[in-house]
Amino acid sequence: MIVLRLLRNLALAPLFPLWWAVRLWSRSKARWIRVKLSPRLVEFVRPEPWYSRFIPRPNVVRPTSLGALRKLVEQAQKSPDVRGVLFEMPSLMAGWVACSALRELIVELRASGKEVVVYLPSGGGNRELFVASAASRILASPSATLAPLGLAASRRQLKGLLERFGLEVEVYRRAEYKTAAEGVSSFAMSEPQREQTTALLATYERALIDALKERPNLDEDAVRALFDRGLVSGRAAIECGLLDELAYDDEVAEKVTGDPDEKLAPASDWLAHRLARFFVRVLRRPYVAVIPVHGAISDAGQGPGAAKDAVVSAIRRAAADKRALGVVLHVDSPGGSALASDIIHREVMRLKDKKPVVACFGEVAASGGYYVSAGANSIVADPLTITGSIGVISARLVASGLLDRLGVRTEVIRLAPHADLVSNPRAATEEERAMLDREVGNFYQSFVEVVANGRGRPSEEVEPLARGRVWSGRDAEGKGLVDRMGGLSIALDEVKARLGRRELDLPLLPIWPKALDLPPQAREQRRALLEVLGMSALGTSALGAVHEDLETLLELATSKERALAWADVPTID
Repeated sequence: MIVLRLLRNLALAPLFPLWWAVRLWSRSKARWIRVKLSPRLVEFVRPEPWYSRFIPRPNVVRPTSLGALRKLVEQAQKSPDVRGVLFEMPSLMAGWVACSALRELIVELRASGKEVVVYLPSGGGNRELFVASAASRILASPSATLAPLGLAASRRQLKGLLERFGLEVEVYRRAEYKTAAEGVSSFAMSEPQREQTTALLATYERALIDALKERPNLDEDAVRALFDRGLVSGRAAIECGLLDELAYDDEVAEKVTGDPDEKLAPASDWLAHRLARFFVRVLRRPYVAVIPVHGAISDAGQGPGAAKDAVVSAIRRAAADKRALGVVLHVDSPGGSALASDIIHREVMRLKDKKPVVACFGEVAASGGYYVSAGANSIVADPLTITGSIGVISARLVASGLLDRLGVRTEVIRLAPHADLVSNPRAATEEERAMLDREVGNFYQSFVEVVANGRGRPSEEVEPLARGRVWSGRDAEGKGLVDRMGGLSIALDEVKARLGRRELDLPLLPIWPKALDLPPQAREQRRALLEVLGMSALGTSALGAVHEDLETLLELATSKERALAWADVPTID
């Protein structure tokens, strides 16, 4: 391959002057760059096969890559011709950590002397205002409404619905904060769940208030007054300091540049031109590998997300590649299979013997997501990351009541007292309950020891911080469960520091685990159970909102795993 790349460069070398001339001629003269954001923000966009560009896919909107935005910001900071950047921001369907990362990029741009304008064509709520408040100016459409409503978290208690169908869920957990199945085992939110959710809300609210306070004429009292007010029209938003100007889409360029004839350079074209290279690199440069652990952690082939075999394979590829000097484990997972989490953790420990490994947390790295990261050399998290949940849960779906109503009779012949415990959807006996509870307790103790060993602390010190409780990244740092606040750039710095090569320019390159889908048999079983509950007919009705909750809880209750490192992650809006 080295020889082929060298021959390619030699063969095309005579054309270099022509390429350079075309490059100079096509260079953008615009002083402003226009970035059109997608509703979804992700760290990396998984590359698609080359042939996908020839397959028509109407109405498919690709997410915005924060990694690509970082490259854009880096290049814009270096370019003396660039005066500023305009971000056109739709209503975001992104997590708070992704919004925080985007906000930090805006802060970096302004710190380098560039102007940053955010345009909100559809107005905005908490997330949009959280990001936009870092800009030099904020514009919105004249008919747009802003909604600084403040924060709330809610959960649905589905026990009453399940009882109507004759269903019950037996739950075994360690410990009191491990509330992942509380929605199907209780009619009301427990005090531990209320306590940890309130603490998370307080962290998120503080971040939102501190962000909005950066706007002119807004102090904490004024921000809380906006929360009380709720909905704010465009003109009223200018009066109170949330907005600077109103503009329709065709007026934005002139409002930003001050010149009706000046054009804004599309970000993708401008960045492609800046990064274009005529000669290909003959010797591949060293890099830091990023291994995504995204979604539910499962045994091989048992679900979408972080399938065990796929993640382990990616880790081994990074270990074998001599150009990969270190590894960042990018974790965005609420956990899943305790067994699969332990196997991935073991692979991380083996990798750490060869190369520095730094865990970088995304929106959530809890339960199994924290388990796989506990052995890393260092852990980096955003202040708004949801993490911790060091605990274990198990659940059994008892469907005997439903079967009785349907006239289904189950007869069992067993040669051992517990032979039908897994296959028969009956209630467990007292002896079986004690047996299952003991197994969960053993998994929990192992989990605490894994964390204690990874953090270099005694188990007696870690256990009070565990008990299934979720923490914000900020609180987790204060408890010693996280080492540093930040994102991928901080994680990269940590890797380079451990290599003793802080000055080295090392790119971050993802090594993607192979995607595995849910097996047809398991998928059909889940769908059939949902149809029995009548969920498939709910459609867009009010009850349709519980469908996703039920599917998640059925994943928990019908899993072949008897013990799950799975976190209950509240949705904070």
